Amino acid sequence: MGVDIHMHVVGKDGEMKYSEIFDGRNTEWFDNITKNYHNDFYQNYPVRYALPEKVPAEIKNDHDDPDSCFYDFFHINVGEFLEWFEEARPDIDAGWVCTYDKWLYENKKIVPELERWLDEDANPYDYHFIEVENPWDCSRWLYDYINEHEDIAADDFIVYYFDC
Repeated sequence: MGVDIHMHVVGKDGEMKYSEIFDGRNTEWFDNITKNYHNDFYQNYPVRYALPEKVPAEIKNDHDDPDSCFYDFFHINVGEFLEWFEEARPDIDAGWVCTYDKWLYENKKIVPELERWLDEDANPYDYHFIEVENPWDCSRWLYDYINEHEDIAADDFIVYYFDC
């Protein structure tokens, strides 16, 4: 069974700027942005557990309703998210791949499984250390979304939570 995320952009004064901005599921990304890391790039992710001081009534109601199925309320300051993303670049990774996988990535855009270390019996002439963009890391999508909306300010918040 999948988990749904509810992600909003809330102004510093508690007004809803954008509601339900993420439509999809990505278990690994959801774990990363809730401090249940699959990826070391998220160790310094500046998220806070709980709601910001001011939120719109619909988010407050989701949080306060004892009969709701909503859980794990988080918020992150937009400026801190942008700064973190530009420094951590969780959408970029690197590792060892064989010659054929390197060719697939460069010519067909098929993202290979990366090896962090080569086995001692690996043929060093058949392996290449390459950098790849991770198309499954949604932080890049969020970064682009923020930058595409000029009315989202650095002191606004991204508020997100989940339902069962």
